[in-house]
Amino acid sequence: MPKKSLHMKILLWGWAVMLCALLLTFWFYYGTVANELANSSEQNTSRLLNYVRGQISKSEESPGTSAFQSQVTQLGHALGIRITYIKDGKVLADSEVQEKRLPKLDDHSNRPEVIAAEASGSGENIRFSKTLDTRMLYVAKTMNKEGEFLRLALPYSVIGERLDRVKIHFAVILLLIAIGSALLLIYIGKRTSAAVTEISATARAIGEGDYNKRIRIIPGGEYQLLADSINTMARKIQGHIEIIEDQKNKLDAMFDNMKEGIMVLDTDGKIESVNNSMTEIVPETKDSKGRMPLEVLTRHEIQDSVDTIINNSNDTKSDSIILDFPDGRSLNVTVCSFNDSSNRRKLILVFHDISEVRRIEMILRDFVSNASHQLRTPLTSIKGYTETIIDNPPQDSQTLSKFLNIILENANHMSKVITGMFALARSEYSGKKLRSEPTSLNATILHSINNLTKIAATKNIQITKGNIPDELVVGTDEGLIQIFENLLENAIKYAPENSSIKIETKREEQSITIRIVDEGPGILPSDAERIFERFFKLDENAVESGSSGLGLAICRSLVRNFNGDIWVESPTDKSTDKGSAFCVKLPVAHGE
Repeated sequence: MPKKSLHMKILLWGWAVMLCALLLTFWFYYGTVANELANSSEQNTSRLLNYVRGQISKSEESPGTSAFQSQVTQLGHALGIRITYIKDGKVLADSEVQEKRLPKLDDHSNRPEVIAAEASGSGENIRFSKTLDTRMLYVAKTMNKEGEFLRLALPYSVIGERLDRVKIHFAVILLLIAIGSALLLIYIGKRTSAAVTEISATARAIGEGDYNKRIRIIPGGEYQLLADSINTMARKIQGHIEIIEDQKNKLDAMFDNMKEGIMVLDTDGKIESVNNSMTEIVPETKDSKGRMPLEVLTRHEIQDSVDTIINNSNDTKSDSIILDFPDGRSLNVTVCSFNDSSNRRKLILVFHDISEVRRIEMILRDFVSNASHQLRTPLTSIKGYTETIIDNPPQDSQTLSKFLNIILENANHMSKVITGMFALARSEYSGKKLRSEPTSLNATILHSINNLTKIAATKNIQITKGNIPDELVVGTDEGLIQIFENLLENAIKYAPENSSIKIETKREEQSITIRIVDEGPGILPSDAERIFERFFKLDENAVESGSSGLGLAICRSLVRNFNGDIWVESPTDKSTDKGSAFCVKLPVAHGE
């Protein structure tokens, strides 16, 4: 429909202009021809008038006589014109009127041509003749006698016939030109319409996002330059769009997959979008579009910072806030501004979860504090007893032996602490690099029990193991033995005398859980997770008892290296709130 409408408009307007031009030309030329024909007829009639005037002047007959009427009639018929002789307005002779009717004719002194002839000697006029019932061309001229006029009349139909022939010729020419111009305009209109339609369709497709669209064929070569320009524009736009889409996809991938939470605010400080990590960090932001940060996060610090940056567009550009939440999480929030395409200020809030960093910092502080305490206490004891022996040596050998034994015990404790620290550091450093292999669970547990049987016997503690499946688990002999020895040693240390320690196992689909159950004092729920931290001790006097506080931390590090898990269940006896069960979950090895 648009193509047809465009074509018809082009055709009709072109045709209308052409016809108007032709009609104006015809009108101008027809008027010129009509004037020339009229002038030519008037000149011919004037020449005839002069001839007739000469003939009548030579005539011996007097005007008003029958002989003069007969002479005028013969002369008029011979020349094919009407001859009228007028004297003082009265018709004395007329070649087209019978003699008896002459007295009845009107007074001709008021005729325009007669009036003009009386004034200037000759006159002309074209009008309808009632006498002859036709349109006539009248030419009058004075005679030699005053008040006498000779008038000739030529039928104007002769001129009209010639003008009619001119009209017919012009009509035929106009019709032929109109048909030819119509055909030409149809042809040109189709070419132009096809070219414009092709260009318009391509431009519309490019505007709608089809940047691969090109103008392939141009029916009208005159539009080739425009087509080349549009094709060049489309190629450049396509290149720019591809770059923009590539950058957008990169930013979207970064935006959606980065671990930091991202919140974008509009110019009014309302939430415009958030990424996936933001909804994980703060689930309330999932459907928060159009809301203020204060409504979602309920923290005035962020809202205050946002308001400050938006309201002070020329000053503050960014801000950083650390938020501590009641659930123990800590977030570092960076607020920075940017200007959009309309130079309006918007904000980006980056939420970085620093809970683990702060927890590690706290553990590091505790580690330094505990490590210094673990080493300073025995060093102080060693230094004190050594100075005592040097400055004031005991006189009896028993006291000296006691002092030396104390020094030895503290030295052994320091050695144990340092050895444990190296073992833990080595375990954490190796991490995933540790090459685990299918290891016999039963053999490593039995080996650990045999190594600690004598220590358990000093407290009359019996270590029993249930039906341990003969399965291979992920680990290493050295690593599993160290895990079970540390757990058994802790159980022996805290279990009362004359008690028992049980080793139980539970087979699951892809793993085996080992439980080492003692009858010790139990562990509070608040300490259940912290006991696996470095240097954490339930017993304040653990230094004197030889504990380094690193055993369980080493166990957890090794178990995690084997893709397993470790935890404690306490109390195991609900009636007495005593007993603890240290559980180790190890994956079953496949393809051994």
